Amino acid sequence: MIKFSKFFSLSAILIALLGLIAVVGDYLVKHTNLHLFQAVFDNTTHAIIGGLTWFIFCLKYKNSNTLQSLAEVALCTIISSMIDLDHFVAARSLNLEDATNLRYRPPLHCSTFPLLTCITLLLVSYQLGMSSLKRSTLIIFAAFFTHHVRDATRRGFWMYPFGSTPPIPYAVYVGLTCSAPYVICFLHELFKIKISGSEIEL
Repeated sequence: MIKFSKFFSLSAILIALLGLIAVVGDYLVKHTNLHLFQAVFDNTTHAIIGGLTWFIFCLKYKNSNTLQSLAEVALCTIISSMIDLDHFVAARSLNLEDATNLRYRPPLHCSTFPLLTCITLLLVSYQLGMSSLKRSTLIIFAAFFTHHVRDATRRGFWMYPFGSTPPIPYAVYVGLTCSAPYVICFLHELFKIKISGSEIEL
């Protein structure tokens, strides 16, 4: 009971920190005049939110190898940040102005493909009992989910081929960001792998 209470308290603090980082990150982007710093603050906020989301997940579903858990947090952080590289690819330029002033949204910002890909991989991992594939897929999902939710405050979710949703209200964005670790935990439980008729934690 004491152990559960400590986990709940720490988890609540980190969830609050997740919301705070989202708000502070947006404040810095909005109130920074230099375009370079805006891009840096924006991308850093994406990265921290993604990494912290996976860290909170790791607190509940601890890996026996602490270094591996830290590596997973680092990986989720990096993926959350690198999603924005498609701006430069789409612009075919390394110039920041070109990359941030595209007339269209680059491919990694389409929510349909990562969603369908991750669901497919989770189903495959469940059917084949591949725990490493499941965990890797959840890391990718956490990175894309948090990144797309944050971007949705400006342009909505791009759900090809159906178009884009309206921009989501800011309060919804903060709420979804704080809920992200629980979404990952839900998917973890939903696709819990069974071996010889017994469930195992991954």
